[in-house]
Amino acid sequence: MSIKIAIGLQNSPSQYANTRHNVGAIMLSCFAEKRGGQFQFNKYCAASLAKVSVVGSELYLVRLDGYMNESGVNLKNVLKFLKCNISECVVAYDDIGLDLGRVKISENISAGGHNGISDIMARCGNSFARLRIGIGAKSHKDMDLADYVLGRLSDEEKSSLLSATRVVEESFELMCSKGLAAAQNKINQYNKDEK
Repeated sequence: MSIKIAIGLQNSPSQYANTRHNVGAIMLSCFAEKRGGQFQFNKYCAASLAKVSVVGSELYLVRLDGYMNESGVNLKNVLKFLKCNISECVVAYDDIGLDLGRVKISENISAGGHNGISDIMARCGNSFARLRIGIGAKSHKDMDLADYVLGRLSDEEKSSLLSATRVVEESFELMCSKGLAAAQNKINQYNKDEK
């Protein structure tokens, strides 16, 4: 599978900035900054797009506008605008099933309760790669999940996520140069004992 588009999921309204649920878009923004990519809002697909070079390949970086639960709506427009197929995409998003800062690449799996992924699957199909970024489990089991994922990242959490940007960068490089299987084989070896 050749990756041409990387999507970072988020709730774009400003009150959701720096929340755990926006980790996909946050990590994509860090990657864009490192590569000199400048996001520009595109009104035709209601998303901010940046184009970067990754090991000689062109990769579009996409931050969808609007709300997480409707991610598939704008992604469908992005795919039409860029004339690409969902199978050429990797979607970066937050995962409570992985320890904070852990990165794992998957494909052809369920949404795992993630509403943004569910909407993409329903509107665009399931043949996309996933770049799952761990935000860790809730600190208290009786805490409301929405309160947790919409909570702001602490300085300690930001620090752990910043250290994961190297793995995210390596993931994109491997997916663009050697394909999804090679990227999975290497990236998923890190802390292999985790789920």
